[in-house]
Amino acid sequence: MGLAENLKRIRLQKQMSQPTLARDAGVSKGYIYMLESEEVTNPSLEILYKIANTLGCTVAELIGQSRVAATQEQPEITEGLRKFAKERKRAGEPLSEDDILNLARIQFRGKRPETVDDWTYIYQFFKRTFGGK
Repeated sequence: MGLAENLKRIRLQKQMSQPTLARDAGVSKGYIYMLESEEVTNPSLEILYKIANTLGCTVAELIGQSRVAATQEQPEITEGLRKFAKERKRAGEPLSEDDILNLARIQFRGKRPETVDDWTYIYQFFKRTFGGK
């Protein structure tokens, strides 16, 4: 399925009208209509992100792609990241498997974060920047 079909299917599953989705995502009603009717087939990533966020799904789900490419190599989960994940779980805020894998892919100047403090800082940055629980 393509963007148009997925957008409509997910929107209807969430019992959301086109005008409500448009308002909540900060785009025009006409633009949502044009996406669903395939009049617009190449929206910006920013628009896709706004719509996906409003619908509570990922951009990948919205455009019909798998969340993690099948050929993508699994990243190494370092000891520091394992400890960070355990701390989050003990605090009652466990990380999802996707969160852990995405964090494990992070590198800065060819290095990976090592300590629990490093991971806490990075996690808080992403949480504050992109929202979430």
